[in-house]
Amino acid sequence: MSNIVFYLRLEPYLRQWLVHSLGDPVVFPAQSNENAVIRRFLRKRPEDIRPELAADGLTAICIPDSKAKPPQYYNYLGKKAKAAVKETIEDLFRANLWNEISDLTRRNCGLNKTIAAWCEMHGIDDDYSETVRQKYYRMRDSYNKKGIFLGSLTRNRTDE
Repeated sequence: MSNIVFYLRLEPYLRQWLVHSLGDPVVFPAQSNENAVIRRFLRKRPEDIRPELAADGLTAICIPDSKAKPPQYYNYLGKKAKAAVKETIEDLFRANLWNEISDLTRRNCGLNKTIAAWCEMHGIDDDYSETVRQKYYRMRDSYNKKGIFLGSLTRNRTDE
């Protein structure tokens, strides 16, 4: 992996989860979808654009090595390319959240506690557990609107 990075502005909970899972700077696995998207949209830096610098609220992401696009020369992503990378990161987050939480909701533990514990396990501050819970609810409710029920058939009345 190269030491050359680009920067993305991510939601705080997403940044915390990503850095906790893949380090700082973020290094995606070699054969990952995220690296494929990065490689696909990399291009040479236009002469009129200065290199990016680290700043508060930005997440550093390593550019993957590539024989076809060496990071020393191909190290620029435009606005829309960064949006595509951000979308793949959000998809990865949703998949991780769904796969780990949906199985736990079938247990006798309240969803609020389950999500707070999941956030803690994944390096997300307590301040954002409500945001993550709402994201989970929206995913589940979008299926409910199509007639696919994925929630619990019982309600745990002691959840706080």
